[in-house]
Amino acid sequence: MDEKHKNAIIIKSPGKSLLSGGYLILDKSKRGLVINIDAYISCESYYLIKGKSNGSEKNFLLFNIYSEYLNQNFNYIVSMDFNNDNELKIFEKNDKDNKWIKNCIISSLLIYLSKNNNFIDLFNSNNKIEINITVKSDYRFYSYSPDNISQKIKTGLGSSSAFINSLTSNLILTYDKILNKKIYPKNIVIKNLVDNNIKAIILGSCLLSNNLSQNKIGSCFDIISSLFGSQIFIQTQQNIFLNSPFYLNEENKSKINNFIEYLKSEYIPNILFLNENNRYLKNKIYFVSIEIGSDTRIFVKKVLEYANNKKKDKLFDDDLFSQLNALNEKIINLFLNNSNIDNSLIKELCIKYRIILRKISEESKVDIEPGILTPLLDNLIKLDDIIYAICPGAGGYDSIIIMAKDKINESQLFKNINDIIDDFNKKNNDNKLNIKANIIDVNISKIPGTIIL
Repeated sequence: MDEKHKNAIIIKSPGKSLLSGGYLILDKSKRGLVINIDAYISCESYYLIKGKSNGSEKNFLLFNIYSEYLNQNFNYIVSMDFNNDNELKIFEKNDKDNKWIKNCIISSLLIYLSKNNNFIDLFNSNNKIEINITVKSDYRFYSYSPDNISQKIKTGLGSSSAFINSLTSNLILTYDKILNKKIYPKNIVIKNLVDNNIKAIILGSCLLSNNLSQNKIGSCFDIISSLFGSQIFIQTQQNIFLNSPFYLNEENKSKINNFIEYLKSEYIPNILFLNENNRYLKNKIYFVSIEIGSDTRIFVKKVLEYANNKKKDKLFDDDLFSQLNALNEKIINLFLNNSNIDNSLIKELCIKYRIILRKISEESKVDIEPGILTPLLDNLIKLDDIIYAICPGAGGYDSIIIMAKDKINESQLFKNINDIIDDFNKKNNDNKLNIKANIIDVNISKIPGTIIL
């Protein structure tokens, strides 16, 4: 077996959808209902260890990462300045830069190396280490044909979190293989790994990468659910953020180690997963792409401003958000009560939930449920076989999620949904937003979170 195949690692991470609890989960005491979907981003890596041609060569790691989605190569050189508080330095080898890739590299190195005393070996050996990764994306994460890159619009199915998780997990396992000769079993999900340390290291690295890329905006529900599976989400009580330049000094190592210990001992053991045999997870779902897209970060900032102006004592404790959370908890408890499926009650709660969301949309002037999409959602939820239809997560113009009953005539339902979409598109053919709905055929993922293949 050649070096490339012997050192290969393949990681696959799913997309997600927040069915209930959008914005509420920004409060660390409130919960959200998150499912994984069967659209994935995968990272396949291998590493090469080469002898130095010259003993005076500077020690560095070379990362070569190819993105199929962007059809581009990104090459980074990472070195450590042992004379300057162990500063970790990263340089683009060519003129192409990608903050998501760069932050995955930086975060994975900072956290992994903080937990491994032999980290100097990566930068102080007699060899050069080259890590090569190919990133592959499911076309369903985007509205248009994979061949037409200039027109791609994200559909809001969680491509960013799946990208961070698959790339960062791959990097962590690669470092562990190089430094500690660790080989992890194949076809095992990250949450089922026996080594609790590595699970916490992977999660901590993904969270740090996301915080650096998103400037600490959001709850990170997408990262945690894509990594560990469908769940009743609640935020971490602690978080992590490091400023550039990045030092692997004692202060940062202490901060990182405390955070990883918290994740390992307190947070991960208490995640409330949806059982893989949950009957709701067997239901058919569809996404309807709106082909415009929304900027979640702008939505979050505006809703937080609105909520802070309205709060009585704590965030989201005013009348509207209190009503929303009461409905949110009822929806969550129905999903947890796996022995008693009540489709009519879920439909009723979904309708009531949307009424409150629309009021919040109007008052905050944020298109959580855009008015132009309300008739489309109303007509979809009226179908007998549909029990849930909503603008998930932060809402806006990304996608609508539809959940059907567990036993349906799929071909007939698909036709009925398409008829409603066609009628919507005809009525909105001349609108200034140029909205066009398009059904995306996805399912709830049968794999609970990120998997090693």
